[in-house]
Amino acid sequence: MRRTILAVAGGALALTLAACGSSDTSATPAAQTPASGTPRAGGPAASGTVAAVAASSIEVQSTSNGQVTVNFSDTTTFTDRVAATLADVTAGSCVSVTGTGTPVAAQTVEISAANGNTCSFGGQAGGMRPQGDSSSRPSRPSGSARPSGTQNGGGGRAFGKVSAVSGTGFTVQEDNQQTGATTDVQVTVSSTTTYTKSQPANSSALKVGECVSAQGKADDTGAVTAQSISISQATANGCDTFEGRQRNGGGNG
Repeated sequence: MRRTILAVAGGALALTLAACGSSDTSATPAAQTPASGTPRAGGPAASGTVAAVAASSIEVQSTSNGQVTVNFSDTTTFTDRVAATLADVTAGSCVSVTGTGTPVAAQTVEISAANGNTCSFGGQAGGMRPQGDSSSRPSRPSGSARPSGTQNGGGGRAFGKVSAVSGTGFTVQEDNQQTGATTDVQVTVSSTTTYTKSQPANSSALKVGECVSAQGKADDTGAVTAQSISISQATANGCDTFEGRQRNGGGNG
């Protein structure tokens, strides 16, 4: 009887040890590796200050993510933001205005050519984000209509196509993306108003110390293959246009 009891106990112990040994790491799922080449969400693939320029790449430095390599090729499109004047504001051109009051007393005016009948910036139709804001695209609460120039962001802004120009200002047609209605916003200018415009460029416009924003895909090393690169001059605050939004390589305009 004693031998029988010992044999049964020994068998039970062996089964217990075997069960413990088989539960090692098989129940733990393997860690998933992010897909290579997936664009970073929430803004350009890389943006910031140009730290170095090579034949087919640049090094982009940001305060949030350090240094990012951006590769470009013959298929990459470039735009350069340069100084402009009121004479560059013409009927049919697109503008993004920041200022105060109603009518809007313009402090800054950004000018670009219309894409067909649409004004767009950063790939989004219907308006442009002023330089110095933290996003490349205009934002508004989900489902809400685009405010007019007297209410947008608390007043003092206008986004859209210019319908008329005078010596003291111009009129901006703002499209409501929800209703399709158009609102005329009056903009006045003064001797202190500053102007910039976006124009087609090429890789020769890339200079150390300038600001860039690159759209494209990042590989598993973080290097970006750029489809488009936007160039602008640094402000007194540096290349801070996109820094507030970036999760990758901060700021252009």
